[in-house]
Amino acid sequence: METNATLEVFLNPASVAVIGASERPGSWGSFITGSLLSGRYPGKLYPVNPQAEQVFGIPAVGRIEDIEGNIDLAVCAVSERSIEEIITSCGRKGVRGLSIITAGFGEALAGGRAREEKLAELAGSFGMRLLGPNISGTFNLHEQFIAAGSPSEHLYPTPLAGVCQGGYAFYDLIAAASFRHMGVGSFVHTGNECDLTVTDFLEHFGGNEAVKGILMYLETIRDGKRFFEVARTVTKKKPIVVYKAGRTPASARAARSHTGALAGKAEIYEGFFHQAGIILSPAMELLVPLGHALIERPPMKGRRVAVVTVGGSWGVALSDTLEETGLFVPELSGSLQDLLRSLGMPPRASTKNPVDIGAAGFIFSVENLVELGRVILNSGEVDAMILHGFGRPGMVTEETPESMRMYAEIEKSVIRGYAALQEETGFPVLIGSHYAPWESQVIHDLNHEGIRIFNRLDDTARLLLLMHRWWEVGCRR
Repeated sequence: METNATLEVFLNPASVAVIGASERPGSWGSFITGSLLSGRYPGKLYPVNPQAEQVFGIPAVGRIEDIEGNIDLAVCAVSERSIEEIITSCGRKGVRGLSIITAGFGEALAGGRAREEKLAELAGSFGMRLLGPNISGTFNLHEQFIAAGSPSEHLYPTPLAGVCQGGYAFYDLIAAASFRHMGVGSFVHTGNECDLTVTDFLEHFGGNEAVKGILMYLETIRDGKRFFEVARTVTKKKPIVVYKAGRTPASARAARSHTGALAGKAEIYEGFFHQAGIILSPAMELLVPLGHALIERPPMKGRRVAVVTVGGSWGVALSDTLEETGLFVPELSGSLQDLLRSLGMPPRASTKNPVDIGAAGFIFSVENLVELGRVILNSGEVDAMILHGFGRPGMVTEETPESMRMYAEIEKSVIRGYAALQEETGFPVLIGSHYAPWESQVIHDLNHEGIRIFNRLDDTARLLLLMHRWWEVGCRR
């Protein structure tokens, strides 16, 4: 419990000092202070800058020793030349945790790693923990705490937590995800890990019942045995999704210059993660949607997928993608096809799987279209379903004819109905459309309702496959 209390300082401090706080555009002191303000941080905020009387309207002090009262967390955004002095000042002040934004250590300079070890030793002599160096910060949206390189408007709170050895790319992922109402509620960037490591925060989030899943960007693992033991324990309760970088010679070289990480062979890591029950994300871009899929959707217990499409070509392409990924698109039984015909599917429409409702000429009512999906899911012949092809292009404007507005509402009703089948039947139901929220009014509106809609066929297939893998190696243990 003592470790958890220590780490909580980096995610929910009662007071924060920003050393190097500034209003200078582009400076990290400006980023961190601005993010704390944009998140409406409720604790005590102390800008530290000997050249400024105030920062963003808040009175500043010249030294951390000049602050009256206790400091839980200090965030350091000053030159690497003064880091030892800063650590000593913070230690004497009784600061509990220090986040070091500053770079220029093990990732860049010969002897930098040895210096980092001495920084950790110095901090430890005061009983203070270090995060970094070479980080972009931490945040906890559930507590309105953002001491990181992203403003609040690009973040969306969820039960997922992120632990990363790199920061910028992950900010891009969660900023893009926020437009689709996805993201992480808590985030820690560990950087060069001179003291605290990804394993420490994996254990911390693993023991937090409010965190339902953990996303990780890793370049290396510095304490393999402990990481494995922690991960094995955590994956018995919640999913861990990892994107492992540094798998090729070029990316391993980049990792050394990025965080000073020593990346290993991909095959070794794959076996290591599999034994720990961790799900490997095949692409950076899938990290966030995969995390959401694992905590939001019913388990994918088998590999059989039903495809319902508007447009036969999408059905053919989806069948290719699903089966090339390792899933199956089985032909539905004759009795099930007869049942679908009895719902109104005409002879020209395919009922074999994929089921092409576009070829039926949209003669169905919304209720019958949804019933078609319900019958398939309850047949015992499939383990999941994809509805693809709804969502017409274009946004509704004043010039949009009433008939098109009505058609859009019908499309939304169908998609809502299929999305609801997931909870009703206990099978995963994924919705696909070629259009993004800013390209289709239908997709835009449903996105704001919290319905996940996927644009790429390969992403949809890989999500289902990895959901099945989690069922096999994770949640069944």
